[in-house]
Amino acid sequence: MKKNKLKMRGGVFRAIVIPIMTVFVVFAIALTTITNYFTPSLDSFLGKGSKAYITPSGTKDWNASYYDFAASNSEEALNNSAKIAEQVGNEGEVLLKNDGTLPLTKDTPVTPMGYDYINPVMSGSGSGSTNTSSDYAYTAERGITEAFSNVNTTFVDAMKKVETITTAPAAASGDGGQTAFLGAGLNLEEYDFSKLDSVAESCKDTVGIVFLGRASGEGGDLYTLEYDDGTPHQLAVTKAERAMLDYAKANCKGVVVVLNTTNTMQVTELQDDKDINAIMQIATPGAMGFKSLGKILNGSVNPSARTVDTFISNLTKQPTFVNFNNGTGNTVYENTEYTRDIWLAKFKGGAQFQAPFREYEEGVYMGYRWYETASDVGYFDSTNLPEGESDSYYNRDNGVVYPFGYGLSYTTYDQQIVKYDDSGDTIKVSVKVTNTGDVAGKDVVQLYYAAPYTQFDVDNKIEKPTANLIAFGKTAEIEPGKSDTVELSFTKEDMASYCYTHDNGNGTTGSYVLENGDYTISLRSNSHDVIETKTTNIAETIWYNGEEGDIRQSEQDAQSKLNDDGTSTGTPAKAEEDADATYVAASNQFDNANTYMTDPSVGNDVTILSRQTWNTTQPSTPTDETRQASDQVKEWLDYGYTTMNLGNGEWDEENDPVLGNNENSKVYVSEEDAPASNQKNGLTLSNMRGLSYYDSKWDDLLDQLDYNDEQINSALFYNGYASGKLDSVGKPATSEHDGPQGLALNDNNGNSWVNACSFPSETTMAQTFNVELAEAMGEAVGEENYYIDGGGWYAPAVNLHWSAFSGRNYEYYSEDPLISGKMAANVIAGAGSKGTYCAFKHFAMVDQEEQRWWIPSVWATEQTIREIYLKPFEIGVKEAMKTIKYISDDNGTVSTKTMRAADCMMTSGWAGIGGLYSGYSYNLLTSVLRDEWGFQGFVITDYDQGNGANDDIAVNRMVRAGVDQHMIDKTLSPGNYTSTDTATGKMALRRAVKNTLYTMANSAQTNNLVPGAKMYYRMSPWRIGVVAVDVVIALGVALGVIAMVKRTKNEKEHPEHYKAKKSK
Repeated sequence: MKKNKLKMRGGVFRAIVIPIMTVFVVFAIALTTITNYFTPSLDSFLGKGSKAYITPSGTKDWNASYYDFAASNSEEALNNSAKIAEQVGNEGEVLLKNDGTLPLTKDTPVTPMGYDYINPVMSGSGSGSTNTSSDYAYTAERGITEAFSNVNTTFVDAMKKVETITTAPAAASGDGGQTAFLGAGLNLEEYDFSKLDSVAESCKDTVGIVFLGRASGEGGDLYTLEYDDGTPHQLAVTKAERAMLDYAKANCKGVVVVLNTTNTMQVTELQDDKDINAIMQIATPGAMGFKSLGKILNGSVNPSARTVDTFISNLTKQPTFVNFNNGTGNTVYENTEYTRDIWLAKFKGGAQFQAPFREYEEGVYMGYRWYETASDVGYFDSTNLPEGESDSYYNRDNGVVYPFGYGLSYTTYDQQIVKYDDSGDTIKVSVKVTNTGDVAGKDVVQLYYAAPYTQFDVDNKIEKPTANLIAFGKTAEIEPGKSDTVELSFTKEDMASYCYTHDNGNGTTGSYVLENGDYTISLRSNSHDVIETKTTNIAETIWYNGEEGDIRQSEQDAQSKLNDDGTSTGTPAKAEEDADATYVAASNQFDNANTYMTDPSVGNDVTILSRQTWNTTQPSTPTDETRQASDQVKEWLDYGYTTMNLGNGEWDEENDPVLGNNENSKVYVSEEDAPASNQKNGLTLSNMRGLSYYDSKWDDLLDQLDYNDEQINSALFYNGYASGKLDSVGKPATSEHDGPQGLALNDNNGNSWVNACSFPSETTMAQTFNVELAEAMGEAVGEENYYIDGGGWYAPAVNLHWSAFSGRNYEYYSEDPLISGKMAANVIAGAGSKGTYCAFKHFAMVDQEEQRWWIPSVWATEQTIREIYLKPFEIGVKEAMKTIKYISDDNGTVSTKTMRAADCMMTSGWAGIGGLYSGYSYNLLTSVLRDEWGFQGFVITDYDQGNGANDDIAVNRMVRAGVDQHMIDKTLSPGNYTSTDTATGKMALRRAVKNTLYTMANSAQTNNLVPGAKMYYRMSPWRIGVVAVDVVIALGVALGVIAMVKRTKNEKEHPEHYKAKKSK
């Protein structure tokens, strides 16, 4: 008889099962602990649960739906955005050259050519990267094949099969950065057209459409040095691209070049080549721009865009080129050494570095301001001119190819000033635009001013370009023979200059001034070509310092309390809290920078370009002397780089003269004035919607805070694309999204985790010269953001195109501050009207990417800083307005209020004015932003701005300076706010909480919440998965324990069924 098989004895069974169960238990604990720790990030990338509401009794029938949405879900919102994106492309792609070849017809045979036709540059890399892989998106191939019925696919198919020629930097790696936030690749690819002779015949009688592209990205600039084929830099045409152009000219009946790049290329040879018939500039088109390109090429759309940068004949002669950091150490202080152990350090050779710097020696003469002034003072003397040209402005050595504001159309227009009224403080201009051609289209109207330049300016060190854009507008579509009148206006004070040398007589230095004399107002077709001029006389010089004259009206309006219709009450907003509050005039806040630029013992071998001595004060290449920081500069840098002690000392919280716990600091609060905490006042965030920033009820809400509540850190200081909840004041958890080309949520590999519309670049938007379209974009993005549960949007960005080689130009509008600020103001207003708060960025002077991680010190006069680089931020803060609904009484009455829409600002982690990182600059974040411009809302840093992991001191210092949120996620071990043992520290934290809550209360974060109601999120889908895993493991362990107990009992009762223990 067969014996029954004996069972494994209990000891062996337990020895196997218990470790397995232990592994699963440890896994469950680790999974739960880790996901709890990273909840904000996981919610942001994987999605939160659905919203739920707790509503006070008696409010069931109140209407708390505060926003009017055109869409009812995310899909509809995306589709609506796509329509706006297409219109941006229609109006924002510039026709640079046309000998009559364009427009083609839909039946015209075309041959698309180029690596960038198959691999187009849709957006930049980094925070501005967007998702262009969805079905709605148009590649170049789709755009062309839909626009033309006869595309030479024989050639295209053959081209795809040939090898590419790689043109690489001669002395550097051309590979892209090690993350998507460290720059795009520098190698330039093009197909080997010598291998395409077999299909040359197929190109006969076709128009060749040749694509030239240049990619760019966050964290890296374009290459300024020579390539291995002799190409002088990345923005010039390569040998392989020239071979492609020669092929097209030899085999096609016409050649159209498409420039698929936001960075202005050096295209002199293309413009001057008669065999190249037309050139289009489309920048980075996003998902819909190639559809627009096709429609412009086939004549379905009449181009109406204008350039927002000056196209230069030789980019190495651009005034800023000599001070551009080219990666060779040309702009570092060689006698310095500091440590920043941030996460990027591992990619950049370690945490130790020599301090980089950037000098703005061209001053206010940046972009077209330099070229127009140079032309007007007779600086250009080259006779190297294109055929038929007599104006040396267009010389091919250091002159211009296409001016700022330039663009062609398929029709012609006549513009004339039909009304000019300068009788008051505002100058009003009516411009009649008549379509004198035979195709309907839109036209752009541009007004420029030239201020008097006299001995007064020389004596006061004031510089004045001869051309400054002061107002612009766009017509409606005008039928042939018809007209449209564009109404433009600007204030006389808008033409004031900033004088950083003037003693105001009240202990401050520096003031805006409107000099007496004649101001020339010119209507121009672009920055260079004048159509008509008018003259306005200013009878007396006005100093806007509050002593010798009133402060500027724009500052009074910005600092004023507003009526519900958004108009100024004429009283300072702060008077609601402080009866003695007065208006604040602009005055010097960046004296370190002024000193560096003007004192040769501080700034070594530095020049300031002056109109008086134009030829002898041009910007110059940094010398060995320049790269030796003076003792004063090193002292400033030592102070600026100090946070936690990594070998350079530790920031002195007690004795810091600006931010310390001493009576002389600007943030000091005595202990007897310490704020209350842990009060039970029964308020929550929803109670605050529609209230003034200075309403006393804010103190009642903030008194509920516990300053040692750990939730505060997750709510404010672990805020990489998400923020945690703060229950004591009713703040919900939020998710935030990049970026300037539309909503994105990008990881280090460049993958976007949200499906949203990819708009054309900000540059394309600016090229529309259409502020109404910018507002429509803001509204569309605001709706998309709402339906994907976003709170804020890290956009728009208004740093300037300081150099054509700057890596993030695709994120920025223009070289001009006015059009940048106007576009941004309207985008912010549009998004705000739909409940999205915009992190207006990067504040300030982030105009290059190279070595940004080491916080380059930027040096410029305060006139340059204010008139050029802070100006677009100032315009956005002062002019962006939104109208919100809110419940205004205990009966559920819904009221409206027009208020400032710019209520979130992203300060720069990547530059420091005067040697001080922006996040530590009280003068920038408080004196200028809040006191002068009247900003109300929160300031968030750019990503990861401490000295390293767990840098509590950096957080403490930033908050005191005026930062309210630190953008960093928990993967990088962020610092905590720990300065809660003094009244000064508590009050700084209290302000940060208030600023955050004020913005969120007046956003869609309180939509559907009546006063007193609370919103919370149900369990996230990913959290349900974690719980499910935990439950399965728990059940498995429980079953394992039961099995062991039963087996042990059975073994005792029936030992004969089990294997015996082996004897030794």
